[in-house]
Amino acid sequence: EINSCPECREDFPVGNLRVNRVLANLAQRARKLKLNPGEVASTHQCQEHQEELKLFCETDKKLICVICRDSREHREHRFLPVKEAVEIYKNQIKVSLDSLTEKKSAVVQTEQKQNGKISEVREEACRKR
Repeated sequence: EINSCPECREDFPVGNLRVNRVLANLAQRARKLKLNPGEVASTHQCQEHQEELKLFCETDKKLICVICRDSREHREHRFLPVKEAVEIYKNQIKVSLDSLTEKKSAVVQTEQKQNGKISEVREEACRKR
């Protein structure tokens, strides 16, 4: 049986080939990486287990993988699927933003009233001179 090199296409006999596990693992990781650095990764991976981060630990407020969920560190914690956690936090942020917008509006109105009073006092002071 004859194979060819994927790089140079030169033919070579199969012979006595050995599996290089380190190289195979490295190649597998490289395939998972995006080739375009400008692209946003669609999935994030656990640094410890190289698994997709599918859960949100409510206790620690961080994303974790299913292997981390079963670890001692997270044994008594509460979890949500990432999409559900995103919706909850998105709603909380929207409520906070709405509240801050109202407060900002009130502050701007107060500032305008104060500026108006300052102008009146300055005009009155100029008239008395």
